Amino acid sequence: MSYKVTVIIPSYNSVEFLDSTIESIKAQTFGFENIELIIIDDYSTDSTQELIDKYCAEYENIKTYESGKKTGTPGRARNIGIANSTADYIMFIDHDDKYLPDTVEKLYNAITANNSDVAIGKFQSFGENYFVTEDWITEDIILNSIDENLLFFSINNIWRMIFPKEFLLEHEITFPEGVFAEDLTFMVDSFINANKIVFINDIVYNFRLRTGDNSSTSLSKGMHYLNGLIDGYSYTADVLKKNDACKYYDTIFNQHLSCWLSDVALSETISLEDKKTLVEKSIPLFEKLENNEPFPENNAIKSIITQIVAGNLDEAYMQMGDYRLFTNRIYNLENELNQKRQQVATLQTTKGWFKYKINNIKERLF
Repeated sequence: MSYKVTVIIPSYNSVEFLDSTIESIKAQTFGFENIELIIIDDYSTDSTQELIDKYCAEYENIKTYESGKKTGTPGRARNIGIANSTADYIMFIDHDDKYLPDTVEKLYNAITANNSDVAIGKFQSFGENYFVTEDWITEDIILNSIDENLLFFSINNIWRMIFPKEFLLEHEITFPEGVFAEDLTFMVDSFINANKIVFINDIVYNFRLRTGDNSSTSLSKGMHYLNGLIDGYSYTADVLKKNDACKYYDTIFNQHLSCWLSDVALSETISLEDKKTLVEKSIPLFEKLENNEPFPENNAIKSIITQIVAGNLDEAYMQMGDYRLFTNRIYNLENELNQKRQQVATLQTTKGWFKYKINNIKERLF
């Protein structure tokens, strides 16, 4: 049977969420019969693979393949999915997220109607907090080259995009394996080589926002993850060189390296020595910045980067400590301010005012 779109899921210890993810794909208005679903597990320690095998036995368009080795990152699984896909178009979804009912239909229509190499939509979060991305985009946009709007390099997350398989194969676009920020490398490679990029002003993806012990990998910003990001950024730098596109280096890395450095400085789980190790490893990437202009603008991070590039590492570490103290203080002040606002809002109600007066009288009497 032929399929129009292949959807690829990399999974690891996904038993808690995988059912709902698959159900969101089965419920597509595009028609589940038009979708090939490939799930590649990274040797889960729970019963994820058994669950996948159950789905494969029930549905002929749900398939799984052996990874061959455990990597701890999704790049290898996605590459295997692409290599084994049979549809003309490729999409991705993470094992704990969900599509909206018309996700595949909207992205497929956008990329085929415009004969583009990439089609993208907005995403929204669900779970512990809520947000919607790209509020600066208020209408559909078509770019005939990434040069028409470099701000598109700030649009991350390949799971709200669709790509022609032929385009990926022609330009040998793959994910680096065993590192984080693998989707940045893939996205940059795609944007640079695309003759047309379409952005639709619609939400097409539900991203599960989790924090704490059960958090998404990208929100668990410990030593392993932050170290893996530097390795991933190196692959992205190589992609720029491969495509003779180093002119985009500052645009891309003023954003990503600045955010990375801020995460390192603010981390409460990484020791000072480990932070120094990370900074020293990142020096070659910072040195390639011709114009140090963090995005979003951040003068404190800009100063730290300046010290790193100049080789004044002790000064850089001192400023990182100051930055952490200052940022934490601002965070605490904002929390205090929000609490005061809530108190004022409560007092502004008649019931709240009487409750305040009664408590005040009790305090004075007793």
